[in-house]
Amino acid sequence: MSTVDLIINHITNQTMTYKMLREFTPFSLSEIKYRIEKNEPVMSVNDLKLDELKKIREVINRLNNLGTKVIVKDVTGEITLEVLNNMIASYEGIAEDTEEIDELMFSDED
Repeated sequence: MSTVDLIINHITNQTMTYKMLREFTPFSLSEIKYRIEKNEPVMSVNDLKLDELKKIREVINRLNNLGTKVIVKDVTGEITLEVLNNMIASYEGIAEDTEEIDELMFSDED
């Protein structure tokens, strides 16, 4: 399984950053701190699951609003928020197309 990983690069507001990460990850506070110190991902999501990609995007945006700097990586290496947004938009387009095809297929059966 390929993943999109979130790594914390710099924290401005430690308390709020840790609180927010506790809300979105299954890790304990000590595990979050350890992962940040070791530059390990604090969050990893399946890069083929739209809902998980949206979740990590929300976390990135909230962390950015706190002044926390993050690194986002996939199998190709470091990616930008724009690349992540493009992935999400592509999957949303595919989902819409699939729904339209399903509607056409089922309407022909009537």
